Amino acid sequence: MITCNENNIRDIIDENTFVVVQFGKLFCSPCKQLKPKIEKLSIDNPSIIFAYVDVENTQDFCVECEVLSVPTTIAYYNSIEIGRVIGNNEILVKELIKKISI
Repeated sequence: MITCNENNIRDIIDENTFVVVQFGKLFCSPCKQLKPKIEKLSIDNPSIIFAYVDVENTQDFCVECEVLSVPTTIAYYNSIEIGRVIGNNEILVKELIKKISI
């Protein structure tokens, strides 16, 4: 999983076909619980780029993506959002990844 910032997250999304972004916060317990699960999914799905964005460091991007709570996980296909999961729900994140890995 790539840790991104305001300067590179848009490039990561624009330059790759399949991207999954987890929006989180350093002191967010649900974010901390979900992150290793998504890291495992990144190993199991090498054709998908997985990125982590700390909302404290990427406020403009979070506003652009309408991220209102964390954790939020968004899947992109060719730079277009195709789905999102709000909260620490590994099952829904797996289903979201299945959508883009087909």
